[in-house]
Amino acid sequence: MPILKAENFGEEMALDEKMIDEEFYTVMTNRKTGKIALLAETMRLDELSSLIDKIPQVREAVKEITLDMSPTYEKFCEQNFPNAILITDKFHVVKHITEAVQAVRVRLKQEELSALPTTVKERKQVEKETRLINGETRIEMLARSRYLLFKMQDKWTPSQQKRASLLFETFPTLRTVYGLTRQIRGWLDITNVGKPPWEIERQLIAWYDEADEHNIPEVQNLIRLIGDHEEKIMNYFIRGKTNAKAEGMNSKIQRFITANYGVRDKDFFMYRLARYYS
Repeated sequence: MPILKAENFGEEMALDEKMIDEEFYTVMTNRKTGKIALLAETMRLDELSSLIDKIPQVREAVKEITLDMSPTYEKFCEQNFPNAILITDKFHVVKHITEAVQAVRVRLKQEELSALPTTVKERKQVEKETRLINGETRIEMLARSRYLLFKMQDKWTPSQQKRASLLFETFPTLRTVYGLTRQIRGWLDITNVGKPPWEIERQLIAWYDEADEHNIPEVQNLIRLIGDHEEKIMNYFIRGKTNAKAEGMNSKIQRFITANYGVRDKDFFMYRLARYYS
């Protein structure tokens, strides 16, 4: 049975998903109190809406909802909370940005593997001839550069700085993509919160223009993704709200599951979860 507490709904809510016992649940948390208002074993629009139908008095009360980039969750919020401003969570956007860089890295690695000769002897000869100055093969360099590409440049260690320099010299496409993603991550920085919307939008348009000049599929996908959610992403800059409360609740639920050695009786689990967190 789901958790549904009308008294835990408020002006500022957070919406997220959580896997419990190998099933996906929808969790709606009050950002001010940290209490669960809704937790149900579903991500379907009609089923979530039917739950809100049971407590229609909460529809008008919600003024702001932070959420991920799920189209289903966006429709659910738009249909059930007409007064709410929807804010795409900054950290979900950053996740998609970093995934774009990793997608390019993986593609380049696959291209390198595909270009290798089929025989072991020929492969070893090619690897010997193309080995980089740090002793790694081109494929090894790509494989071992995963973690540094997740980080911003000013967070690199000295050894990562050297590796990045060689990586970008060897694979200029990665330099381009990393530079573009670093720019858009900088645009999402908290220092932009509270600035005039026209100024923030001008920065984004400039990034669109620069990114669009490069015919890189992963970057084009990122442009489309941000464009599709632009209005809700821009809402982040009003007050800098994120889905941190929802992520925090997910962590609490996970610790609760771990402390209880899993979920054996779902109804009893939901009952105890409601007593603790709602």
